[in-house]
Amino acid sequence: MPKQRVVITNTIICSVLLVLGFLVNTINIDKTYLSVTAPLSYGSRTSNQIGLMLIIDDPKLADNIPEILDTLQRFEASATFFFTGATAINNLELLQKIADRYELGNYGFSNRALNSADKNFISEEIRLGDALVNSLVHKNMQVFTPPTGAFNKHTLAMAQNLGYTTVLPTNRDAVIDWDTTDSNLVLSYATYHIKAGDIIVLKTTTATMQCFAQVAAAYTAQNLTITSLGHLLQLS
Repeated sequence: MPKQRVVITNTIICSVLLVLGFLVNTINIDKTYLSVTAPLSYGSRTSNQIGLMLIIDDPKLADNIPEILDTLQRFEASATFFFTGATAINNLELLQKIADRYELGNYGFSNRALNSADKNFISEEIRLGDALVNSLVHKNMQVFTPPTGAFNKHTLAMAQNLGYTTVLPTNRDAVIDWDTTDSNLVLSYATYHIKAGDIIVLKTTTATMQCFAQVAAAYTAQNLTITSLGHLLQLS
């Protein structure tokens, strides 16, 4: 069964790449720059909601997801999950489980920063992220966030051209080393000066998993509900 799954998955990926190659070569990318919308980094300040982005950009980080999902369910909370291509491909059952209950967002495919890439590469990255998730779990996505938070006008234009709303965390000045093993540091980062309408980003690291219940409890103590980006931003 595992070998059969790998063969099926590889077939899907190859098919997707062929289709994307055709699309990228037949679309006039320059037409997408007529009116580019800036990224959204917060929702309604009167909503009493926090938008939560959960990034899974390393297949090893998927091991921390089940406990995070348990915490979300316990707090009756929601979130938007962003998978890289490799993480999605190597965790099909987990991807499907999340897709059945939560919102998925487009994170591109290879986790490469898109601020200095050329237009064709940016287009391919976003399209491949879109097509892969649609092929694997048959779910449309509404939101896109650029890997590492780096982007340029081409990034915004191509995401918009595909119908995405580009989102970023509210406090982009708050920097954390995601290789940290200090869960207290992650807790402090996730709860410092939080207010209604904010968008928070967390990677599903072990440190995040260890403090995630405390993060959720801190929001609840402020009467803030943790929700998906689509719900926070009232996307159709």
